[in-house]
Amino acid sequence: MSKSAPQFIVLNGNLIPYEEATVHVMSPALKYGLSVFEGLRAYWSDAHQDLYVFRLQDHTDRLLQSMKLLRFKHDFDGAEINRMTLDLLRRNDVRAAAHIRTTAYLDGQGEQQVKGPVSYAISALEKPRTAKIDAGIRCQVSSWMRMADNVMPPRIKCGGNYVNGRLARYQAIQDGYDEAILLNTLGKVAEGPGTCIFFVRKGELVTPDMASGILESLTRDTVLRLARERGIAVSERTVDRTELYAADEVFMVGSAAELVPVVDIDGIAIGPGLRGPLTTQLQQAYFETVTGAIKAPAGWLTSVHKS
Repeated sequence: MSKSAPQFIVLNGNLIPYEEATVHVMSPALKYGLSVFEGLRAYWSDAHQDLYVFRLQDHTDRLLQSMKLLRFKHDFDGAEINRMTLDLLRRNDVRAAAHIRTTAYLDGQGEQQVKGPVSYAISALEKPRTAKIDAGIRCQVSSWMRMADNVMPPRIKCGGNYVNGRLARYQAIQDGYDEAILLNTLGKVAEGPGTCIFFVRKGELVTPDMASGILESLTRDTVLRLARERGIAVSERTVDRTELYAADEVFMVGSAAELVPVVDIDGIAIGPGLRGPLTTQLQQAYFETVTGAIKAPAGWLTSVHKS
């Protein structure tokens, strides 16, 4: 698959030409932002000559949860989503690192309170690893606040929620940074616009807990499990802004971002201003896991071309 648009996309259980995947401008998805989505990755293994979708079932389960919490009434199930994801990757003959996006949205021309009809689409685009994985990024603690669970629940991966992150990210970029960090309504560290945050201090790996207004991130869960398997002390708790400044290492994780070091926050160097040793160790464990170089937990890797 080239970096140009792929040949096929999935729309409601059918593989159709990529350019023909359209939605009406009067749909609730466009009028009110009533869509939910999953972003997940597929990784090519040279050693196994196969493509692996990472944590496919877990992403599908989270998509179904988001639809449930937004009261979507749909007539497709998780098995169909999984099957069509694999069919799409095979039909497009994907044999490189790719980013998959599965979107379920309120179709038709109804109003804000409707439950259906619900359509879904699945796309897969080549997405190689960014150089920032090694070099790191500079972040700004945003003046924009992460929305609370009783306002726009972050655990619902809803398209409309990402306006919050867009505002923070644009502010950060205009101020000369690469990415934003949002605090929650209590002034504690929440997450980035599309990433969760980890930091290392005095040998302990720390990340904001689930009550801090964050997405139930599968990449976050992956990193926590990999760290514990390697005997790294881990803490999930509320985090103060200044703890990030005082940290020895900081990194951000997400399906699209993968695991990227943070070398500067608000102009303050994190440690020596370079990727740290624990970040490097967890990056290696992560990339070895997702490509099948080391054994992954059951259900984490779904073969595309050899299944």
